[in-house]
Amino acid sequence: MSLWEALWRFGAPVVFVVGAAAAVLVALRDPPNRFSRPRGRQWAWVGLWLMTAGDSAFGTDRSWFERAWKGTTALLFAVAVTAAAWRHYRWRKHVRLTDDSPSLDTRPDS
Repeated sequence: MSLWEALWRFGAPVVFVVGAAAAVLVALRDPPNRFSRPRGRQWAWVGLWLMTAGDSAFGTDRSWFERAWKGTTALLFAVAVTAAAWRHYRWRKHVRLTDDSPSLDTRPDS
């Protein structure tokens, strides 16, 4: 096995898993008001997530190592997006409750 082949087989998966772990940390540390839904080219990330999840779940002709790192990457990205969306949802709910407008329960019906 050449050096290039070894780097591709073992280095790339490490970079992907570390990048996904960094995405989780960013999702947990960034302010919740910076969360944005995918627009335009950002939908490509959804495609990559689906491809890695599909390869790890249904890639029967893949090695166990490839299925494991792709599954770990897909799981970490799903956790990052879920955490960011949940934090943003809670932040928006808190902002709505702290403003001076009456809540939906106490508003008179029109």
